[in-house]
Amino acid sequence: MAANTQVLVVGAGPVGLFMAAELNRHGVSCRIVDKNNGPTHDSRAASIQARTLEILESVSLADEFVQAGNICHAAATYTSDHKLIKYLTFDELDSAFPFVLQLPQSQTERIVARYLARLGTEVERRVELVGFEQDEDGVRATLQPAEGGQETAHVSYLIACDGAHSPVRHALGVSFLGSDYPTDFITADVQVDWKLPWDHHAFFFAAEGMLAFFPLPRGRATLAADIGPAQGDHPPLGEPRLEDLQAIFNVRTPGGVLSDPIWRAYYRVHCRQAERYQVGRVFLVGDAAHVSSNIGGQGMNTGMQDAYNLGWKLGLVLNARSPASLLDSYHPERHRAGRDMLYLTDHLHRALLHEEPHLSVSETLRQKLATVLAGQEVMQQRMRRAVAELNIGYRHSPIVAEHHSLLPGPRGEHASVLGWHDFGAGPRAGDRAADARLMLCPGRDSVRFFQRLRGTTHHLVLFAGTLATGETHRRLQALADATMHDYPDRIEPHLIVPHELPEDLVGKGEILLDPRGELHHRYGARNACLYVVRPDGYIGFRSQPPDPEALKSYFKQIFS
Repeated sequence: MAANTQVLVVGAGPVGLFMAAELNRHGVSCRIVDKNNGPTHDSRAASIQARTLEILESVSLADEFVQAGNICHAAATYTSDHKLIKYLTFDELDSAFPFVLQLPQSQTERIVARYLARLGTEVERRVELVGFEQDEDGVRATLQPAEGGQETAHVSYLIACDGAHSPVRHALGVSFLGSDYPTDFITADVQVDWKLPWDHHAFFFAAEGMLAFFPLPRGRATLAADIGPAQGDHPPLGEPRLEDLQAIFNVRTPGGVLSDPIWRAYYRVHCRQAERYQVGRVFLVGDAAHVSSNIGGQGMNTGMQDAYNLGWKLGLVLNARSPASLLDSYHPERHRAGRDMLYLTDHLHRALLHEEPHLSVSETLRQKLATVLAGQEVMQQRMRRAVAELNIGYRHSPIVAEHHSLLPGPRGEHASVLGWHDFGAGPRAGDRAADARLMLCPGRDSVRFFQRLRGTTHHLVLFAGTLATGETHRRLQALADATMHDYPDRIEPHLIVPHELPEDLVGKGEILLDPRGELHHRYGARNACLYVVRPDGYIGFRSQPPDPEALKSYFKQIFS
């Protein structure tokens, strides 16, 4: 191993691969090892949500994923007599990706592995972590290749992406709190010949049980069905027979022909979360930190967002641009996100499998309830955002902050009583940044705001306000110049203006034209204000009016 390797990533599933890629992108030298011979052949984690696609777009991978996958615009339930109840659509998502992308996990791993190789790191296969020790100076990891022998790797940090049975988590003595569901399942990746649409997830209810259908590219699908109460400590051994899958499919759906199974398995669903995501210099990411029902298609997505959150922080710390205390924000931010994800998937799983505790609902009543919920737009909006993982936020984080003047309320009430401010409905510190169409100045080329937020820096977004004057622009440009001077290569400024500036006001930073005022409206920028967008696309700080001293105070917390 190279002497300058800073991080060891253990596990080369989709989350581990993306973790290593993020470390590379943020200028961290890393090594990734996996005890298996190669990538998986399974399709288990096959749903890619809108927020994950936004993340993939930020590293220029989204197009490749979308071209390879199958787009699903809705999730639907079918009654026992095969009547359709469309209870959740994705077309109204506030994202450039208003859908769920279905792609086998095996293909996800191959795409990300190729991307990682382009960044200069190859996965070391058939290499197992057999032990590690850590102290205040680093981690000493003992690695054992399959061909024999051992080596000791000295790194600054160790990241465990080694799955639900994580040996690293066990070695740390971190509790994995939660339980198993009292049901056994059968699942498979098969070719399906039937007449129902291929652009939505489908859930079928029958007296015999539930069957979930997740359509993959080229006429294939992942099927999952409950097969009765759990028996013993483990699910049945071996592979299910194709004829058994076909019999379940015939009873619970309108019917079709199944063929060419790529993989088949019995399994049991868990709902568990690590008590801590960080112990000293060791981090838990992905399934090592949380496991959930696959009904909501959340697990891999949440894991990749763990990696996206941790990558930029390690990049700043290991490149001596931020104090090590910045890493202390990983657990509070991602542990709560994981908890919320588990709550959602637990609710979906119990509702679909009739496992709500202390609740007995007849099939007729359940179908009536589903029909009512299908007509509640507010309910649909909340559910689609939750499933798409667009509602994740870090308002509670120790590294986000706000500053605004105390303004009177509509009837003169004091702001300290009502929390009144002039940001309107703009995103709060810790929220996901909002997107909109803008124009680049001076060429007036159309561009999405999210496209300007790519890269590895923090972004200082300066809104001139709808009534901006030349003096407003000069003050904001001076603030942008001063910030860049204080933090070179760490901050990228963007001045958002409602109309084009005279040439004598154009400075060093980027100027974006918001002629319809859409971005100003989405950020509550009626008056001049500023936002800081973190490298992971969340608001780290906002100030109205722009306060240079408050901004300096915030950046002192983030940067060394």
